[in-house]
Amino acid sequence: MNDSVMFQGLARALSPATPPMAWPVTAWKNLFFDCPVAVSTHLQQFVGRQVQEQVELLGQLSREQNPSAFVTREAAFLQQSALAWSTELVAVAEIVQTKLLNATQAEQPEDQPPFAKAA
Repeated sequence: MNDSVMFQGLARALSPATPPMAWPVTAWKNLFFDCPVAVSTHLQQFVGRQVQEQVELLGQLSREQNPSAFVTREAAFLQQSALAWSTELVAVAEIVQTKLLNATQAEQPEDQPPFAKAA
């Protein structure tokens, strides 16, 4: 093998024990596919629930006789929705953090616990 420092570093980087983050394809897949898909799936589910709740509320409000009760209930729903969005942004940040940290962790076999004893 060549004694060049660059080639020795490449040999270490391309060894089988290298964590997956060192591989450009794994990092690319995690950053530009896995993370956005997880976030968009989570947001779609949340938005679907919010729209369903709004439609149900509008259905209830269509039978409302008092205009002030209509406005009050809609304002309460909008306030609850704003609080739900702030909570949702925290959940999305946790998903992104988990996905980005998973890229730096070595993959564990399915049948082996993360802290298995060495034999």
